[in-house]
Amino acid sequence: MDMKAPILLAALLSLGLPACETSTGSSAPGVESGYATGKVVDARGAPVAGAKILLDNSVFYASYIRGSSGEDGRYRIRVQPGAWTAHASLQREYNGKTYTLELHPDQVDSFDETGAVRNFSWKLEGRTPGDPYGYYGGFIQLSPDIGFDGDLDDVELTLVPSGPLIDGSEGKTLRLRRGDHYWVDRHQVEDVPIGRYLVTAQLRDGQATRPLRIQDWQARDPFATRFQLDFRTDSAGGTRNTASIVIGD
Repeated sequence: MDMKAPILLAALLSLGLPACETSTGSSAPGVESGYATGKVVDARGAPVAGAKILLDNSVFYASYIRGSSGEDGRYRIRVQPGAWTAHASLQREYNGKTYTLELHPDQVDSFDETGAVRNFSWKLEGRTPGDPYGYYGGFIQLSPDIGFDGDLDDVELTLVPSGPLIDGSEGKTLRLRRGDHYWVDRHQVEDVPIGRYLVTAQLRDGQATRPLRIQDWQARDPFATRFQLDFRTDSAGGTRNTASIVIGD
């Protein structure tokens, strides 16, 4: 009999280390054969009920299996033979509109009928995995008014939250300049957390500043020194929620 194995096991136990690892640790559920399982949570870690889970066949076009998360945020979907990727979205009522929001996966690898665990979280901003142009926040199109003689590089936009954001959290005031995290392109502001904002603009000329008139292009309201911005929902039912600001003198 080999006396080394009991000695090795005793040494491992004395160090508090497991002799082997399993896929069913106490911190997360293990893979259940034949099922895609997981949990959906918000930014605070609370469970999210009613999230739509979509298993997309990575070989056959338009071949899906659908499910949803329960009150505890968990889902369990029977997986058919094939190669699948998991996606999730959420619909939320906010200020009289229904927004569709893409959820963030903890893994993007495909899996088969042996099963997989795929968890999702609700993020208000940030880049989506696998798509350098994708993000979870809203998009704002910027346009100069006819006759505007300033330079957009000298414009500063200020967005002050009017009430809680779409997930109920407290928003923060955003001061946007060309080239920062949100204002990445001359005519595009992107990845802004979905909320209702009071918008103002000013032109910086050296140390001097002057207020600008702005317009909600989608609402076609008159130009004013400030207006309330609400993101428009994607008319096609997708997750691209947009707004548009025209900047004038």
